[in-house]
Amino acid sequence: MPARSFDGKIAFVTGATSGIGRAVAMAFAREGATVIGAGRNTEAGAETRRLIENQGGGFQFVPMDLQNEAEIVSAIRGIVDRHGRLDCAANCAGFDANAGLLDYSAADFDRIFGTNVRGLFFCVREEVAAMRPGGGGAIVNVGSVAGERAFAGNSLYNASKAAARMLTRSAAVEAARFGVRVNEVAPGPVLTPMLSNYLDHVRAGQAPVTRETLAGAIPLGRVLAPEDVAGSVLFLCSSEASSITGAVLTVDGGFVLG
Repeated sequence: MPARSFDGKIAFVTGATSGIGRAVAMAFAREGATVIGAGRNTEAGAETRRLIENQGGGFQFVPMDLQNEAEIVSAIRGIVDRHGRLDCAANCAGFDANAGLLDYSAADFDRIFGTNVRGLFFCVREEVAAMRPGGGGAIVNVGSVAGERAFAGNSLYNASKAAARMLTRSAAVEAARFGVRVNEVAPGPVLTPMLSNYLDHVRAGQAPVTRETLAGAIPLGRVLAPEDVAGSVLFLCSSEASSITGAVLTVDGGFVLG
């Protein structure tokens, strides 16, 4: 049997309960990693575990809310306590509350930035600290093309993803001396619950955006699947990307070119 890319590695994945996070967790497991997945929905975490075990992989689920610093610290330090190290991390969890610029509330702001920026910061901080004693590792933050291209009905999400991009680059500069690489994968439209919610929102507002019109705006002619993004995350965590840090890998079928 050929060696798998992540045999013997310990990988941590946030947002492992659905969408891109679940696809990343499953991809790590297929490549031999022991995967610890985190999320708020315990039942969905159990489903991810079932899917991974059905393909012969190993998965552990840790309930964790990105708005709770103590839960983030406990989850990541618990990995080191149990496994002795952390090799790879994929921060896939995110939150959006679709609204017009004039309709957002302070609670919306706090939830979006609390998850996508504040929560991400604490994850990266703890992941770097966990990887440092072992001589290094790789972290991939799943951002969005919304970090560089504005979309109506998404101003707070757009701004949070732009902030997350600079956090990734800044962390890459500081973590390099510990042998830790930090990169971003920036997906375009991906078939996830978050995209479905966005399409429902703009449809209710009579904006002419549907899955079909999105596909028509993508040069490759289709909306991406979560598995399309997962492959790029694993590449940036792999030895083939050992000289890459602070980079943004856009995975959007050419969407931002339009």
